[in-house]
Amino acid sequence: MKCKNCQSILSIDNNYCPDCGAKVIRNRLTVKNLINDATERFFNVDNTFLITFKHLFTKPDEVIGGYINGVRRKYLNPVSYLTIAITFGGLFVYVCTEFFPNALDFDFRYENSSSLTEAEKFGQDFQKKWNTYLFKYQSLFYIAMLPFLALISRIVFINKKQFNLSEHFVINIYAYSHLSIIINTVYMLVLWNSKLLYYVSMVNLIFQIGFFTWVFYKLFNLTIKQTILKLLLFLVLFAAICSVMMIIIGIVYIALFTDTFQK
Repeated sequence: MKCKNCQSILSIDNNYCPDCGAKVIRNRLTVKNLINDATERFFNVDNTFLITFKHLFTKPDEVIGGYINGVRRKYLNPVSYLTIAITFGGLFVYVCTEFFPNALDFDFRYENSSSLTEAEKFGQDFQKKWNTYLFKYQSLFYIAMLPFLALISRIVFINKKQFNLSEHFVINIYAYSHLSIIINTVYMLVLWNSKLLYYVSMVNLIFQIGFFTWVFYKLFNLTIKQTILKLLLFLVLFAAICSVMMIIIGIVYIALFTDTFQK
């Protein structure tokens, strides 16, 4: 009998291939063994996703630093973890669109709009549309931001030479993916209440800053003072980039979706 994965010769009593470690499959595929296989892969104690998810909370330096230093089997690699995060983001958009189409309206913030000036109304309308697009296309937005985040973190830690730009990219992929999985799960739990979803999204910003700070604190073995200074520098650089991007997006929005320039 040969292994179906690597073609190595197997003995009759082998349950796993001694060369590649793949499980030996002797029976045809049925619904029952398909369910058993999925359960075994996602809920057994050796599952790399669950271990990666847990340890990114408790010891992110071991997960991320380990991968960068060559440990590739104990934890899920960053691309696979990012793929799972994107899947969670897509699931959130699907559930929101199909079952809670009004969850992103946030109309409670605009109840007293009758007394606002034209500029204030325009600002609120733009912010409302921006929030909706940000929720629906958050995965694309964050993926586009990953190179900028990697560049910012490399600049912030320019005096720390243990990680190059590519390795900072890996750090940010792991951190973003972990946050995305958690955040989208929470979002789906509160989709039934538009106001609650809005407040959760506000807390989400603090949670993101806190988690990224924790990751870099552990990776670079910083002191409390160093952590605060690095965080402030990171926020200044990030705010500057976001401000430039918002200005560009605002100009494009005004030019393409309003008649302001014509007036």
